[in-house]
Order: sequence, then C-alpha cells, then structure tokens
Amino acid sequence: MKNIPPFEGFPKDLPAFLWGLSLNNERPWFNEHRADFERCLDVPIHALAEDLRQAMQDRHPGLASALHVSRIWRDARRLFGRGPFKDHMWFSLGLSGEIYTPLPQFWFGIDATSWEAGMGCWNMQGELLERWRASIDARPAKLSKIVRALNKHPELGHYWQVYKKPKGDPGPLLYDWYNARSVEIGRKVWFEPDPPGKELLGQVLEIYETLLPLYEYLERI
Repeated sequence: MKNIPPFEGFPKDLPAFLWGLSLNNERPWFNEHRADFERCLDVPIHALAEDLRQAMQDRHPGLASALHVSRIWRDARRLFGRGPFKDHMWFSLGLSGEIYTPLPQFWFGIDATSWEAGMGCWNMQGELLERWRASIDARPAKLSKIVRALNKHPELGHYWQVYKKPKGDPGPLLYDWYNARSVEIGRKVWFEPDPPGKELLGQVLEIYETLLPLYEYLERI
C-alpha cells in the first residue's frame, strides 16, 4: 500500500463488517463492501504494521524488520469447501516477514471479537529443535533468566504443544520449554466491547519489547 496514514485505531464497525463477510463469504458481497473492508481493516492493519516496524527500528536499529501483511482472500487452491475470504487478518515482523517459518517472528492478528500479539517460531523441526535443546543444555541459566522475566507477565500465554515422550528434563522451570514442539507465546485480548483505538500501538509495542529477549535468544540459534 502507498501513502499509509498513521495508525488511529480500528473503527467500531469492524466486527459488523467481519461478521457480514463471514455470513456472506462470496465475491459479489465483498465487492459491494470493498470500501468498508479498506476503511475498517485493510488500511488500519497496514498502518499499525508500519508504525510498529518503525517504532522497533527506532528503538533497536539492528533488529531485522521484514514485514508481511496477510491478504483477506484465501489461496484458491486451498479453499476446501470454504468461501474465498478469511474472517481475520494478521501480520508478521522479523527475519523473513513470513509467519509460518522456523525463523522467529513477532506477529499480530485481529478478528471480529479479539486481537492477539506475540512472538514465535513455527515449523521448528529436526535440526532446529535439536539446536534449541542443545542451547538449553549448554547454558540453562540464560534461558532461565528470560523465562523468569516472562513469568512475571501472566497475561502472556504459551501456544505450543509438548512432546508426549519427553526429550529430557532440565527441571520444572524449563521443562515445557525444553520439550516444546515449537515456541509460540503471546497475548489475546477480547474487545470490550469495541475494537481497540490508537492505544493499541503502545500495547502491542509493549508485548514485543517484553518478548524481545526471547526473540534474540531464538535468533542466535
């Protein structure tokens, strides 16, 4: 998008648009409501993404800041009986600008009822998971310090699954981290009852700053 304005929040009628899209998931309805899509969702989420990227660059000049904002329409090859449009949008910010990669990424998503923000590595398979566990074996105190700091933020939740057959036991503090199949942590906030306003920028930035030590730890592996 060109000439992206500063982020001013999401309009109060965002939920109505997304519920309408969910109930009328077809191109004619979307085309009739394209202006609502741009005003309620597309412009605000691009504005938030760009403002967050700039804020993170200003605070941490050496930090990778590749950005990817999702599209509202689904891949036509993967509809699986669903309509052509999603009922949500998201963006990722980090090393690759793609959310579903094994590289660490900050992310944000919004739908008709809530928003989420966090950081994670997806598809951590094979050698990468071995390197993750090896890093904990080699320097458990380093990750322990990060985890203790994160535990002071109960609003942040873990989004991962652990192996049914444990890979090891580094102690209760790091057990779930060591045996995680991926590393994903973030916060979900329900609308109360309206979508968030311009204060959202600071709220998401605070989450990213809190998760930055974990991001940097993962980046090194």
